[in-house]
Amino acid sequence: MSSSSVAEAFKAEPQFESALNLCIDTLQQLATYDLDPAIKRRMSELGHRKEFLATDEHDELLALVSFSERRLEEKLKAKIALDRLGKYAPQLVKSS
Repeated sequence: MSSSSVAEAFKAEPQFESALNLCIDTLQQLATYDLDPAIKRRMSELGHRKEFLATDEHDELLALVSFSERRLEEKLKAKIALDRLGKYAPQLVKSS
């Protein structure tokens, strides 16, 4: 699909542009997401003491690391998607 095809789709179906804008806004939020400072701090605290953690703290650290990794993967995928969309609809995708 070329840029002109996207422009034609906008004209033919106004709701398409609205839907695409919502998708792009959501992707931009994901692409700029950062972990809450309290989560980073807690993960760091637990990480520095990882050899001495109680079972519940160890489980908490694993859960926080897993959460952090999932958010990072989502962030990277969102950046890739925005880059690809920007090639077809540069007027909609703001450079970050």
